[in-house]
Amino acid sequence: MSEEQNIPQENSILRQAQDQIPNSNEKNVNEKNSQHFPEDIGAPNQPQTENMEVHHHGHVHHQKKWKEYLFQFLMLFLAVTLGFVVENQREHYIEHQREKKFAGLLYEDFKTDTGLLNRIIKVKEWRKGKLDSLFYFFDLPDLQGNAAAIYYYSCFVDLSYGFAPSDATIQQLRSSGSLRYFRNQRLYNSITNYYSQCKWYQSVEDANNLNLNQSIIAKIFQAKSLNSLVSIAPDVMDALQYPTASMQLLTTDKLILNEFLLYANTKKLNNDLAMMVCV
Repeated sequence: MSEEQNIPQENSILRQAQDQIPNSNEKNVNEKNSQHFPEDIGAPNQPQTENMEVHHHGHVHHQKKWKEYLFQFLMLFLAVTLGFVVENQREHYIEHQREKKFAGLLYEDFKTDTGLLNRIIKVKEWRKGKLDSLFYFFDLPDLQGNAAAIYYYSCFVDLSYGFAPSDATIQQLRSSGSLRYFRNQRLYNSITNYYSQCKWYQSVEDANNLNLNQSIIAKIFQAKSLNSLVSIAPDVMDALQYPTASMQLLTTDKLILNEFLLYANTKKLNNDLAMMVCV
C-alpha cells in the first residue's frame, strides 16, 4: 500500500514540474525579446512619448525653415541690388572714359582748326588790302599808265584760301550717338554751335568761289601777261609776283570795266564777311 500511495504522489510531483517548465521557457523568451527590442519596455507609455516628440520636433523644423527662407530672400535681394549698383557705376565709369577720349580727339581737331583759321584770317586781311588797291588804281584817270598795277591786283579777285574743319571725330560722334557722353549741356551746345558756324562759313566760301565769266576777263587782260604773274608756291602769299615788264589793257571800255568791278566788289564783300565769321 505504501508503494501505491507513493506512485500517485510522484505523478503529482512530475505534473507540477512539467507545468513549471513552460513558464520558465516563456520567461526566458520574454527576457530574450526584451533584450532584442528594448523599446518595448514600458510599452504602455510609448504612444504618449512618441506624440510629444513628434509635436515638438515639427514645431522646431517649421520655425527654422521660415527663418532660412527670410535670410535667403534678404541675401538674394542684397546681391541683386549690389549687382545693379556695381553695373551702374561701371557703365558711368566707361562713359566717363569715353567722354575723356572723345574730348581729347575734339581738342586736337579744334587745335588744328584754330591754326588753319588763324592762317586764313591773315591771308584774307592781306587779300583785302590788295583789293582795296585794285579799286584805287581803277579810279585813277590814266588806266593804261597804271596797267601793271591793275594786272597785279586783279589777280587777287579770284584768290581763294578755303577752310575745311577737321570733322572726323564729330562725324563719328554723330553717327554712333556718342554725343550723349558729353553731359555738360554748355559744352554740348558749344560743340554743336561750332560745327554749325563752320557749315555756314563754308557756304560763304562757296559763294566766294563763284568765278566771273572768263570772257569778261579775256576782254580786259592779255592772257600771257596775266598768267606770268602767277606761280605755284608752298605759301599762297608768295604765289603772285608784281610785274617787272610793261603791261597793256586790251580795253578801257567803261561798261566792260564796270562789270568787272562789280564782280570784284562782290568778292571783296565776301572776303570781309568771311573774316568776320572767323573772328
